[in-house]
Amino acid sequence: MDLALRPMSTSQVLDRTFYLYRNNFVLFAGIALITPAMKLVALLVQLKIFGPVVMPQQPEALTPQFMQAMAVRIIISVVVGTIVYLIGTALASSATAYAVSMVHLGKSTTIAESYSKVKPIFFRILWLLFNVVIFTLGPLFLSYALFLGLAFTFAMMAKGGGGPQIGAALAVLAIALLGLAGIVGSLVWMLYALCRYALAVPACTLEQLPAKNSMVRSRFLTLGAKWSILGIVILTAILSFVVTYALQMPALLMSGSFLMNARTHLTMATTAWIYIADFLGGSITGPITTIALVLVYYDQRVRKEAFDLQLMMEAVGQQAPAPPIVAASGVN
Repeated sequence: MDLALRPMSTSQVLDRTFYLYRNNFVLFAGIALITPAMKLVALLVQLKIFGPVVMPQQPEALTPQFMQAMAVRIIISVVVGTIVYLIGTALASSATAYAVSMVHLGKSTTIAESYSKVKPIFFRILWLLFNVVIFTLGPLFLSYALFLGLAFTFAMMAKGGGGPQIGAALAVLAIALLGLAGIVGSLVWMLYALCRYALAVPACTLEQLPAKNSMVRSRFLTLGAKWSILGIVILTAILSFVVTYALQMPALLMSGSFLMNARTHLTMATTAWIYIADFLGGSITGPITTIALVLVYYDQRVRKEAFDLQLMMEAVGQQAPAPPIVAASGVN
């Protein structure tokens, strides 16, 4: 425990992450199984209902009926995917945080125990994730909606009357630049907010905090650690993509579609293979990011609150001082 609770660099956090994962693979992979499993079931049900996606070869085949059917399919996929993500992640991330806290501090736990410990706070974690998603992705959705709205308005104006060519060109350029600026700015904010609230779930799970207080707590703990968190998130995301794509590659090679594009046509069997490969990739690599973020959570508590000393004092029967209370208005 003394060796575990010490300030760590980003490389040491990653090294500790893979050490814990390698030595507790069944525990962490078993906990993380629920999210990709729910996603797989949802995708296979949609595949059974709608069939594989088939893009028309000729532009004239892009009829209003086809575009309407595609829009309905996309909306259903997004809604179902969001619900599955929130529920699955609320369960898996919280249970993983508890399991990491146990094995990192030299204790033992099981999959069933990890889920039972976080069951009473499931809806709190769900509400927390919903708020984090809104704060993180809200500006991007608004920018995209504004861009589409401006483009649609201009198209209607041009169809109705048709102004000067130079004015139309300037209007198109202005809409494009405005939309690009909004989307780029939203992507920057998304990365910043993702790092800012990356420790909210560990704080909520391990300190039993309400959702709002967990977000405030995360803002405090991530001060000075956002670049490290961003690096960890990017590296683990790349690892997840590589593993998943490697599992999908046989299906893509057999279908003659090594690089998927608008002209790619996948059979039912190939699409199912891709979904199953995504399930396996998510099950294998899914816990890594959560494990690393929980270790960052402990690292920041050691640095900012001498958490290692608090545990030592509790171990010898002394009263450990409570961590500092940070007001929401005082954390940036």
